[in-house]
Amino acid sequence: MVWRLEDPQGDEAAKVARDVLPYIGQSGLDIGCGPSKVFPHLIGIDNLKDTGLFGVEMRPDFIVKDCARLPFKDNSTECIFSSHTLEHMPDARGALAEWWRVLAPGGHLILYLPHKDFYPNIGQPGANPDHQHDFVPADIEAILREIAPDWTLRVNQERNQGREYSFLQIYRKEKPGIGQVVTPPVTGKRAGVVRVGGHGDALWASSVCWHLKQQGYHVTLYASKHGAEVLKHDPNIDEVFGLPDNALSQTEFLAWRCHQAQHFDPRDGHKWVDLLGSVENRMLFHETSNEFFQGKATRDRLAAGNYLQAVHDYADVPHEWHQKFYPTADETAWAQNMRAMLDGPVVVINPCGSGPVKYWPHSQRLMELLAEQGIYSLVLGDLRDDKVVGVEPYGIVVGMEWPVRAALAYTLLADAVVATESLIANAVAFEPMLKVITLSHSSHQNLTRDWVNCAAVEPVNLACYPCHRIHPPTYHFCGRDQVTMAAACQAAARPERIAMLIVDWLSKQGRLRKAA
Repeated sequence: MVWRLEDPQGDEAAKVARDVLPYIGQSGLDIGCGPSKVFPHLIGIDNLKDTGLFGVEMRPDFIVKDCARLPFKDNSTECIFSSHTLEHMPDARGALAEWWRVLAPGGHLILYLPHKDFYPNIGQPGANPDHQHDFVPADIEAILREIAPDWTLRVNQERNQGREYSFLQIYRKEKPGIGQVVTPPVTGKRAGVVRVGGHGDALWASSVCWHLKQQGYHVTLYASKHGAEVLKHDPNIDEVFGLPDNALSQTEFLAWRCHQAQHFDPRDGHKWVDLLGSVENRMLFHETSNEFFQGKATRDRLAAGNYLQAVHDYADVPHEWHQKFYPTADETAWAQNMRAMLDGPVVVINPCGSGPVKYWPHSQRLMELLAEQGIYSLVLGDLRDDKVVGVEPYGIVVGMEWPVRAALAYTLLADAVVATESLIANAVAFEPMLKVITLSHSSHQNLTRDWVNCAAVEPVNLACYPCHRIHPPTYHFCGRDQVTMAAACQAAARPERIAMLIVDWLSKQGRLRKAA
């Protein structure tokens, strides 16, 4: 028996917090949270019973009479975490059915419970007087088999090392028809890759994952929620986890990475690839770094490399690029149907990237120039309150109406793409269509050096370009164009020049026709 009366008590959730982080949603519930939630962004729920029994001060967000009755709608939460709570509930089956009702498809039920074989059973010396059940993992699985038709048991661990005397189970709620699946343990060598950041940053990791898969690794990627959405159907990645934003401080996130790396010990043939910092603060400087405030000549010298090459070097894989977005068959079919509605060449215009300086202000004029040549244009992405309107019948403004994966699937079918340093640009970097990229804080050497059929538009005689800076939202250090109020580097990318590049490309491809 592992439990010891003399050990510190009441910190059960902390024992598994780092292990369950990849399964935690951007929102969710901590049921039976006690004096502190496992992660601060979750909604803490408790009935305060331990205050009466043991004098423990509780700080839940919701006080409920019974944790088996939740004031939430069906399928409304991304995850449910519960540590050492279910064993206190007389009707454990009813409680699990209620929690499952609230959990959304694709979300995770995370249960950490005292193990019957590692903790004093009911009536034994040292047992918790409020316990109603003594569980083993098979007991919970049996209940889930009765109450929930579609799930995957992703984690099933007996944990009796150190001060643990429990078991951990993590169930993912699946869409109807999947059935009940127990994930087999991974055998062979494993690689873990961590790359949080923007959408496009995750696509850099896709190239690394291709190499690891070719080397025979089972590949697990830890990305931001946005990055995981982009890469979730990549055939070279076996598992994709989207880490919740702002769940950890910088110090806590560093501790999590160190903890996670231990699961990929190279002495056992595994590999841990931490891509954080492979580009940021090496070639793109944040205002929190000293390099951000250095003179331009110094920044140019420090940031002279290529982003994708640096990512590959961090991962110790060859300089062979396999950066790619993989749509599903359904996404491709949808995009093909949408594309078939336009009976001529199509240019996707993506005027905005993730940062405040990555906004190109000339979409409207480019649409008009392309329409004069009988070329369809489709504007995708956040327009930052710019007044872009359609140009009948050739110019179409979609903006943010389509889900990100749908927008990417459609872009793969375009004849040309005009984009800033953005997700869409990175998604088609090595695709065959023409790409016209309006560069902002990066140089051609940094970003587009090896891209296929790419025209990198760099401002001429602009003293601040390239700045190699990740500007804060106020971007005080960025020179602005006084007419458009966009960053000067973006305003300098004239739509007439870009239209000429597109017309020339389509003419050579035999795709150009005159408007009626």
